[in-house]
Amino acid sequence: MESAERKLAAILAMDVVNYSSKMSANEQGTLRQLKECREIIEKVVSFHKGRIFNTAGDAFMIEFASPVTALDSALTIQKQISERNYKLAEDDHLEFRIGVNMGDIMIEEDNLFGEGVNIAARLEGIAPAGGICISEMVYSMAKGKVQASFNDQGDQNLKNINEPVRAYFVEERAAGPKTSSKGKSHSQTGFKANWVIAGAMLVCGIAYWVVNSQNENGEEVASTTELNTLVVVPLENLGGDSEQETFALGLSQELATGLTRGAKGLNIIGLSSQPANLQETAKKMGATYFLSGSLRSSSDTFRVTVKLLNADTLGALWTDTYDKDKSAKNIFEIQDAVVSDVLDELVGNGAILSSDLANRVKTKGTASLSAYECVTFANVVFMRSLSLEDYKKSISCLSNAVESDPQYAEAWGRLGELKSFGVAFGYDQDSSLINDSIAALDRAIALDPNNALFYAGRAEVYYHDQQWQKMYEDGEKALNLAPNDAFVLTGVGYQHLWGGTCTTEQVMDVDAEYGKYISGNCRWQKGVRYLEKGHRLDKANLHPGNNYGLGWYYWISGDYDKALKTAQMINQPNWIWWHLLIGMSHHGLGNTEAAREKFLAAENLIGSNGIDALYPLYTHWRVEEYWPLHEKIYKGYNFK
Repeated sequence: MESAERKLAAILAMDVVNYSSKMSANEQGTLRQLKECREIIEKVVSFHKGRIFNTAGDAFMIEFASPVTALDSALTIQKQISERNYKLAEDDHLEFRIGVNMGDIMIEEDNLFGEGVNIAARLEGIAPAGGICISEMVYSMAKGKVQASFNDQGDQNLKNINEPVRAYFVEERAAGPKTSSKGKSHSQTGFKANWVIAGAMLVCGIAYWVVNSQNENGEEVASTTELNTLVVVPLENLGGDSEQETFALGLSQELATGLTRGAKGLNIIGLSSQPANLQETAKKMGATYFLSGSLRSSSDTFRVTVKLLNADTLGALWTDTYDKDKSAKNIFEIQDAVVSDVLDELVGNGAILSSDLANRVKTKGTASLSAYECVTFANVVFMRSLSLEDYKKSISCLSNAVESDPQYAEAWGRLGELKSFGVAFGYDQDSSLINDSIAALDRAIALDPNNALFYAGRAEVYYHDQQWQKMYEDGEKALNLAPNDAFVLTGVGYQHLWGGTCTTEQVMDVDAEYGKYISGNCRWQKGVRYLEKGHRLDKANLHPGNNYGLGWYYWISGDYDKALKTAQMINQPNWIWWHLLIGMSHHGLGNTEAAREKFLAAENLIGSNGIDALYPLYTHWRVEEYWPLHEKIYKGYNFK
């Protein structure tokens, strides 16, 4: 190889995410999908005058004369494959990682070798699924010359590469939405209007979960195909009393939240109850790790034992025990220590986390135990009961909490979210609470600017106040901080789906290719993507907001069977919109008796079969013009 000819070239390396498992599950189908994707790749490479110089099953090594051309090709390939996936069932999706490097290479016959090629392959290995990772050399030559945004990942220690390589994740920066002159029939007009009506119902279902909870396309940061899943099991209550049970559940929730905020490369699932069989749970959720433990508490002390378990063997990878006096300050110290240690155990080489990891995992706490208990009450008790009495208790104690400890960011955040929630769902008629909500969330963000849930909560308030641009901006900030948090994806998803100022024509354009409605003030396609990703990440089905969002989306798309199955994955018999979604799905399928049963359940919940009792549920969401469409359906059943 010493006499081999050398040259400078741009190298694009790419392969399929989870190719082996896909082949194992469906060999013929995967080969067929790969063939279709290869046709896309070859066409793009030919157009940009590149050359595929090596292939191996699902892998491609491609040479370009220019790094700009190589990056343009990478963006085009990912966009076209993404559009292809969008039109297919999830089982038929193929996702690629791409790495691009510019460097010195050696030529031997038709093949290329050398560190320039090796770095491209290593960058491909750390790229997110469906994403692109480039070297600093490519970045320096391509920035400003391609329609893309760049996310600096810092110096990366790549396998078998002597010196660290500075890497950047790259995402397409979408242009403005295209217009379409394609006409729609009258039936399609009414059909899509039903979609907008569904927004009213979606908001009600999803907002329940949003309260618990600077790249431009958060759905592309990472997907479930590349994420290790860590399931946080509620701490076992060794004391047995109900007060300690709430304490254990609240601490478990804090651990899950801290891990979600800090570990962008992990899919964090926080369970609400102890599973009967961990190995069955691991198989069901695709878990890689469990975080479990126990809590023993006396009147003024507590002991927390935490274990990080390998989900396959249930062997302990790490364990520690904390003995502390019972104060909220110590609770937060334990959380910070556990989160930091687990992150170090799982991703200690820094390949997944950004350089500011230490700042993001630190949770701002309080020295007031009563304030901490109040936040736990709002998170755990009220968000389960949704009762007016528990709402009033939450508002009262949160108001006292921020007064007694003005530095308690979590209390400010929950107070802001609940005030907005109260106006939206009729717990309080004082519309001035919207401004109070924004002020409280502003305070929370000032105290803890890396908390994704605060930005998602403020985006929710802006949604209700129809401040669309601010809503979009905060949603993007939340996704940038926590791209794999199902709570965040759910809230931002429905905000994009139903917020903005889409025209009737845009809302009707259900067959549009992905990319047409992802910018400006009409971004419903992004909303669907976020909801889909949140639903995939939520393997435990803990966040029904995803089910409501997708269920209503399937319903307005005419896929009533899928809408019904999605709704039936959850069970919320005290939530009127659950019954309405299932009833509407049965109606679409022609199952009139089943639909009648669900509409009767809704009637019982509101205490009336008068059509006027349903109408107020719609007015808050500005859908009065669509009311006649659903009114006809309701009148065909129990309502008069």
